[in-house]
Amino acid sequence: MRKLLLAVLLIVVMSFSAMAQQTSSPAVVSPALFQEIGTHGGELVLGLATTPRSFNFYGIIDNAAYTILYNIIEPLVEENPATGEIIPGLAKSWEVDESGTEVTFHLRDVNWSDGTPFTADDVVFTMEHVVMNSNAEGNSADRFTLGGEPVLWEKIDDHTVKAILPSPYGAFTRVLTHALMVPKHKYEPFIAALNDGVEPGTINQAWTTDTPLADIVGTGPFVLSEYVVDQKVTLQRNPNYWKVDPEGNQLPYLDQLVYLVVQDEQVMLAQFRSGEIHRVTITGQNFPGLKREELDGAHFRVLTGSPVSPTPSPPHLAFNWDIEDEELQAIFRNDKFRQAMEYTIDRHRIIEDVYNTLAIIPGVPVLPANTAFYNPAIEDIMRQYDLEQAKQLFDEVGIKDRGDGVRVLPSGRPFELTLTTAVNVQPHNDIAVILENEWEELGITTHLQLISSTLVGQRRTAGEYEAIIEAFGNQPDPQLRKAIWQPGRPLYYWHRSTMDENQEPVLANMEDWELRIFDLFELGEIEMDPVQRKAYYDEWQAIYAERVPVIYIAKGMELQAVSNAIGNVFLQENGQIVGTNYTAFIK
Repeated sequence: MRKLLLAVLLIVVMSFSAMAQQTSSPAVVSPALFQEIGTHGGELVLGLATTPRSFNFYGIIDNAAYTILYNIIEPLVEENPATGEIIPGLAKSWEVDESGTEVTFHLRDVNWSDGTPFTADDVVFTMEHVVMNSNAEGNSADRFTLGGEPVLWEKIDDHTVKAILPSPYGAFTRVLTHALMVPKHKYEPFIAALNDGVEPGTINQAWTTDTPLADIVGTGPFVLSEYVVDQKVTLQRNPNYWKVDPEGNQLPYLDQLVYLVVQDEQVMLAQFRSGEIHRVTITGQNFPGLKREELDGAHFRVLTGSPVSPTPSPPHLAFNWDIEDEELQAIFRNDKFRQAMEYTIDRHRIIEDVYNTLAIIPGVPVLPANTAFYNPAIEDIMRQYDLEQAKQLFDEVGIKDRGDGVRVLPSGRPFELTLTTAVNVQPHNDIAVILENEWEELGITTHLQLISSTLVGQRRTAGEYEAIIEAFGNQPDPQLRKAIWQPGRPLYYWHRSTMDENQEPVLANMEDWELRIFDLFELGEIEMDPVQRKAYYDEWQAIYAERVPVIYIAKGMELQAVSNAIGNVFLQENGQIVGTNYTAFIK
């Protein structure tokens, strides 16, 4: 009897310990994210193609940093990963007034990972001094500025804040899903507006990779515990996390989340096969071999997901409109040149050879699966592979065959192109080789510049390239990608002179059709009628398809391989892969 009582006491103590740190008002996670209720404990190991250059979400543009930080900091409202619907996040509820210009958010009673209460002060601080800070390299000021006027934030009490909008904003809650809250008590010393003698750009020095990890706090499921440059990033479960599974068990299930930095795709795949990494995104070329191994009894499963989510990002081809070479600059800005280059892209061959048929013709740039915003009219505008049509347009532009198969510019010098892309992204490499062959056949000497994705990002941002293969994710609402697709914004990188040094749009430097796109995004931003919003974005897609500021190539299926030891990573009935780090568990 004594042994039985001790065992019962031990179970009670362990259960109390597991739930002791849980918030008083936990949020129950959607059952759609679970195949089964998990168990606590264990370690999930994932791969990361490059090492994070910072842990400052707003101080850098770096996908590796974002991958880590989405486990650590969170927004007021979220998208359900399984359905895409807007759901409560750090705000447990909200209401909009009759004018559509005041939104009141009621905050959860939760703590930061260091035990400090999360309050309205953190929200107002984040939105005013971080998200809207034009000196922050990764700011989102454009998403929260309507007609030149910013969204204002007002504290009502410790757990209530009000957003005051200059006008109705149809995409407001959607764009808020990407505004991650940061702790005022950790970030405030880096804000020039709140500290005498602090330079405006100091915000970008917050949470650098040499910051003590204990100072990087969040409300997310994990906290940083170890960072080894170019080797790994380790996170541990946040004992203060506020979400529970459908049976009330505190999340995350995992004790530890580890990202191994593996720059070579084949090395990462080898580590997955050996069990060192538990889940990887794979390419169409990897798919057949891995699928055969699965059917032969391997320790993993291969998931083929429909192309419905932002990742993997669809690659596109772009040219540098602001290149110093004036003759090339004039060529790259000529619509007929870019239309000619679209005729050189054999998308069907790329889908067959690069993606092993596991890809689709992309949208421009809205995915065809996004029925709320996709404009099917672009399918009749996009140019199909046709080298004769390409030659005709090259001739019209003045890039002519001099008689020996070599094409020359109007000045008479041979037309040569340097094509830059990421060496560690295999589909981009393969696409680059195919384009090189097509262009060489047309008499265009092509030099491939294969460098790391980190360097590609740096050269893209600095305008140090001629032609480039890049990839940006799609989003459910075009407004979430305003910073990319609207002229005059930070990631409108092919025509950087449409934005000044203060990241303000320069309308005088825009083409007439770019001005129209600029206006369409401004109109779509404030329009509340979903039918009219779609009409604005339909026109934007049609202009992009006709003028091809960038040329969309393909959209790969979502392909992943997952260890059988990992639970709650699965394929939904609609073909979407579901699996979050806070619901995954070790079987």
